[in-house]
Amino acid sequence: MSLMPEAQRPVLSDAELLQRLARRDSTALIEVERRHWSSLYAQVYGMVIDSTLAERVVRDVFTQLWFAAERFPLRHSMWAWLRDMARELARAEQALAGSSNSDDESSIRGLHEASTAVHPGAAAAGNAHGADAVDSELPRV
Repeated sequence: MSLMPEAQRPVLSDAELLQRLARRDSTALIEVERRHWSSLYAQVYGMVIDSTLAERVVRDVFTQLWFAAERFPLRHSMWAWLRDMARELARAEQALAGSSNSDDESSIRGLHEASTAVHPGAAAAGNAHGADAVDSELPRV
């Protein structure tokens, strides 16, 4: 099998590439990635300002395309779909990162509560220096 030089290789439209993707042609996915990776990465990086996260989001976009190609709505351009999917996934990652940070804070508070020493005699006697005093020192979440 002879390979065509770069200049002689036919340029496929996004619609043709999408048809090939729907037939599970991995070379079509490689071509779509070649065309759109840099632009998507730049867009996502601008949102998340984290190179590892941006790369993961873009990789997920192309994975979504691979699995959704046969159901892809042809009324939209492939670029618009890729761009919108990238934005959606980047926002989801940001929301996840935000919620995991608040989980970390509550986990730290829980560790603090569990490791705070309570004077055993005070807790048993039920006086003001027992567990209630330690709890009142902690900020309420």
